[in-house]
Amino acid sequence: MGEYEAKKVKKMWNNRADTYDEWYMTFQGAVENYVDLELLKEHLPKSKNAKILDATGGTGRIALPLAKMGYSVTLCDISTKMLDVAKKKMTREGVYNKVEISECDIRHLYFADKSFDFVLCWNGAIEATNELIRVTKEGGRISVFLVNRCRGAIDLFPEDPTSALALIESRSDYIYYHEEEYRVVSEEQAVKLFEAEGIRVIDTYAIYGWESVLRIPEEVLNSRDWDEKFFKQTTEMVPKLSKETSVKGMSRHLVLYGEKI
Repeated sequence: MGEYEAKKVKKMWNNRADTYDEWYMTFQGAVENYVDLELLKEHLPKSKNAKILDATGGTGRIALPLAKMGYSVTLCDISTKMLDVAKKKMTREGVYNKVEISECDIRHLYFADKSFDFVLCWNGAIEATNELIRVTKEGGRISVFLVNRCRGAIDLFPEDPTSALALIESRSDYIYYHEEEYRVVSEEQAVKLFEAEGIRVIDTYAIYGWESVLRIPEEVLNSRDWDEKFFKQTTEMVPKLSKETSVKGMSRHLVLYGEKI
C-alpha cells in the first residue's frame, strides 16, 4: 500500500469511527460478535501470560474482551479515531492498563520478529500476511479474516457481471468494498498460501452470510430489540453452519486459524 492509499484508508476509517460500533448493537451484529468470540476461545493460548496482537483492531471489539479475560493485548490500527474510541471503552471498562494501543499500518509493523504468541488480523488484509507471520512466535497461532472469492463474485454480479465472471474464473484477484480494495481468495487458495509461508492451517470458518442461509427477515437482522430465546438459538446454529463446506463457499468472509511451525 502506497502512502496515498494508506492516507485514504486512514481517512475512511476515521470517518466511520463514531458510528462503527452501532452495527454490533443490531441483532445481526450481536450474533456475529458473539460467534466470533466463541470460535476464537477455542484457539486462544492457555496461559494468560501470552502476548496477543490485535492488528486492525479498530475500536477494540476483540481486544476489550481479551483484556477482560486477563490476556496481555496489543491493539494496533491505522485509524487514530478508531483507537480513540477504543481508549474510551478500555478506560470505561477498567482495563486500559492491560492494553497497549498503537497506531500503525499492518503492512509495516514495527514489532520485533516473533513478538507475539497469538496474532489476529480481522479485516481481510491478506496482503499483510508476511508481516503478521513475522511477528508470530514459532508454535504461536495466527488468525486472519479473508474475503471469499465466490461470495465476492456473487455480490458483484448484479451491478457488474463482467467483473464478477472474471473474479469467479480467477482472472482477477481484487474487489472493491466500502471504497477499499481487498484481495479475494478461495478456501483452497488461502490454505495453500499460508502453508507455503510456514503456517499449519488448523481450521477455517465461514462468517458473514449465515443470515441469507437462515433466511432471517431483514427487520429482525436490523432490530436492536430482539427475543433472547431466538438469539440463543441463532448463536447455537451459526457456529455449526460455519464449519460446513457448502456454507463456507457462500460466506462473504472466511476466518483462518493456523499455527506457525
